[in-house]
Amino acid sequence: MSTTTAPPDLAERLRPLRVGVRRDLEVSRHVFRGEPAYVVRDPITFQSHRVSPHDYKVLASIDASQTLGETFDGLKAQGDVAPDQEQDFFEFVFSLHRLGFLRLPVSDDRLLYQRYQARQRSRRWKSILGILFLQIPLFNPDAFLGRTLPAARWLFTRTFFLIWLCLIGAAAGVAAANWRALAEPINGLLAAGNLPVLWFTLIGLKIFHEFGHAYACKRFGGHVPEMGAYLILFTPCAYVDATAAWGFPRRIERLIVSLAGVYVELAIAAVAVFVWALTGPSLLNSVAYNVIFLASSVTLLFNINPLMRYDGYYVLSDLLEIPNLRQRASDYVAAVAKRLTLGLRDSNPRAPLAERAALLVFGVSAAVYRTVLMVAIVAVLAWKVPVVGLGIGVAMVGLTLYGLVRKLTRLLWWAPETAPVRGRAIALSIVLFAALPAGVLFVPLPGTVEAAGVIGSASESVVRAERAGFVDCLDFMPGQEVHAGKVLLTLRDTTLDQAAAEAEAAVRVARLRCEALTALDAAAAQQEREKLAAAEAELARIRERQDQLVCRAPQDGVVVAGLRDADRGRFVTPGQPLATIAGGGWQVRAALTTEQMAATKLDAPSDVEFRPKNRPDTSIAGVVRLARPSASRVVELAALTHAAGGNIAVDPLTGEAAQAYVELLVDLEPGDDALRHGASGTLRLPARAEPLAATLYRSVLRFLQRLVQA
Repeated sequence: MSTTTAPPDLAERLRPLRVGVRRDLEVSRHVFRGEPAYVVRDPITFQSHRVSPHDYKVLASIDASQTLGETFDGLKAQGDVAPDQEQDFFEFVFSLHRLGFLRLPVSDDRLLYQRYQARQRSRRWKSILGILFLQIPLFNPDAFLGRTLPAARWLFTRTFFLIWLCLIGAAAGVAAANWRALAEPINGLLAAGNLPVLWFTLIGLKIFHEFGHAYACKRFGGHVPEMGAYLILFTPCAYVDATAAWGFPRRIERLIVSLAGVYVELAIAAVAVFVWALTGPSLLNSVAYNVIFLASSVTLLFNINPLMRYDGYYVLSDLLEIPNLRQRASDYVAAVAKRLTLGLRDSNPRAPLAERAALLVFGVSAAVYRTVLMVAIVAVLAWKVPVVGLGIGVAMVGLTLYGLVRKLTRLLWWAPETAPVRGRAIALSIVLFAALPAGVLFVPLPGTVEAAGVIGSASESVVRAERAGFVDCLDFMPGQEVHAGKVLLTLRDTTLDQAAAEAEAAVRVARLRCEALTALDAAAAQQEREKLAAAEAELARIRERQDQLVCRAPQDGVVVAGLRDADRGRFVTPGQPLATIAGGGWQVRAALTTEQMAATKLDAPSDVEFRPKNRPDTSIAGVVRLARPSASRVVELAALTHAAGGNIAVDPLTGEAAQAYVELLVDLEPGDDALRHGASGTLRLPARAEPLAATLYRSVLRFLQRLVQA
């Protein structure tokens, strides 16, 4: 029998009492992992609890017509319990009462007062967070669903499921063929003009989503007692009570009910893909695009996420065959923590190893996810509603921490279950509430600073066109090694070629006239010699301009970028880059914010390392060579900006970033031939050792400063 902690004199106090099991509890028999079990569903709390056949037999034997002592004696006579299990029996009865399955007339002033305090805390918490997570029951849809089920029954047939698969496959093909056009407008989804369309589309989709659950539940004989609306951060979402599905004996039916909402939404999204692809810019096209985004990305990210208590959670719970998974996982993680820190025994040691592992992993993951989600909600509230949102966020964090500390304090200082290890529990509380926070907040810790960087070379030269012309001859390929003075390409200028031919003809004519007049007329010959000199000077100038059409390598190195064979015949203008020659060792140019520079410890160059994006498992050591003395909002490294796929956002009009950046130059160690010029990666530098408190303080100040600037 699974039990919970109860007062030590429980058997004496409960033996003469007469209690009964609530008649509204819904019980269904299941087979989990090849073993029979019973699922008891509470229609008031909507929670389901699994009990073993033995525990269910004990539960079923409790009857108000006899005392609990007589019930235990009867079970003992039948051999269902051993004589030494009397305390376990009454603890099990007490645990049933804590679940709300029984009405137990026990006068325990301290227990009643604790429950009163818990209700008061819950009421205060809900009054603060009610505006953020508001549940509004609207109506009982069961009768309506029963009348309209014949019109929707076909949705859950094998024939329509095959049609659904074909529809999803065809829509996926259309989306893949138009992926670029489908992905480009995503950044405009949250534009002010699109928000009303997005909002109403979300409401409509969620209504269809919940009716999918409702009709699926009704299709297999379930009762749907309630449908309503959630207001999550002022965003409306529908909900439906389809928990009756836990009573279905077949797991496939329970899974169909859990996935019916996503099933319906994806069908709508598939139709929307075809509407979007076949229509031009219009309201219909915009609505279809919003449907595609909401019913695919958002639905898959949230509804299928098992760490949120939506469809994915119930699917995982059913696949693991663990009803009420979240609560059981939370209880098991707490039990493991008590065993590891206080030496208390596991409250459910009989559970299979696989089940205990699943409960532990899910419980820890859910706790981490809830923490991250709370921090994200606080940040969004503070960002969108600076004053009110920041106040609500601080209240959320404060109340959460207060509740956690209060709960741990009660457990470690006053709970009966920790009485045998009270000294150890008090010592643990001192570590948790004093020593550990002080150490984390005030002990300096080493760290690292990471920044995006681009691979380059120590010596780089860009070959640019000196004159305008058409590409005539290419004598290089990217990756080719060249020497200084090598001809890389030749441009052609027909006008200049014609001028050169005319100048050569003029020189020949002037030279012939000069030779003819030398013996006849010295004065005329002198004039012709002057004309010849002028013609030769003009020809030299033209040939100099022609020589500018020949582009040569300015240094030894490797061609890392340049024109290709497809560019033959292309017209280039003066100053246009034609090729880039790189020589020397590899270098990384990185952009760091002023905050990162302040935290960086540059007197330990051996700790600098670079990880190329295309080879994240490779770490290359480097030495800081140069850091610009001043910061600028103009980011010269275009490869690091959003325009080139980087992380730095810049204004498309001014080219300036939101904050100033400092350029850092790092020499990489030689010997790695797999690096590519222009490839990006992450530069990791050592940070100054400082306590977490200082880091948090600066982060809060930066966040508040951004709120003020916004």
